Amino acid sequence: MKTVILLRHAKSSWSDPELDDHDRPLNRRGKAAAPLIAGWLERTGYVPDRIVCSSSRRTRQTLKRMRQAIPSLPEPEIEPRLYHAEPRLMFEILARQPDSAKTVLFLGHQPGLSAFARHLVNGRIRPGCGRAFEHFPTAAAAVLKLPVTQWAELSPHSADFVDFAVPRELAADEARDPAGPRIH
Repeated sequence: MKTVILLRHAKSSWSDPELDDHDRPLNRRGKAAAPLIAGWLERTGYVPDRIVCSSSRRTRQTLKRMRQAIPSLPEPEIEPRLYHAEPRLMFEILARQPDSAKTVLFLGHQPGLSAFARHLVNGRIRPGCGRAFEHFPTAAAAVLKLPVTQWAELSPHSADFVDFAVPRELAADEARDPAGPRIH
């Protein structure tokens, strides 16, 4: 069994309209969200042993903030083709991951992530997870379990969608219960 985590970059800044989309940085909300989702991944046991990250500034900054929260996260593979990648390309990249990796985190963009989730999932979705197919929120993480032992065995519509988290909801949970956010 393999696991893939689809993670959208944290909220980016639009303060400089002249800045190329690829070069947009995180805004204040995005900087706060990245450690929240990292903490959720750690608490739920979904810490990846491999990370494939888009080359955009906002994805790399999201990962940097996550690595500050979880220093044991592996060094990422920066994959320029993940920048606004189509599901077919994402599928090819995932299928070529080393078999030594049990859990791979893809850090990318919308609308590709939600389309890729639709491409992978077998139709069984836990309540509350379906919105990943519509508007994948910033810094949200979708966790999918794949019935394979080697990444090359990956096939469309075979994954179980097992978990989904959004930093805004994690922060609200934490505000209501200072003992820690609820685990979905």
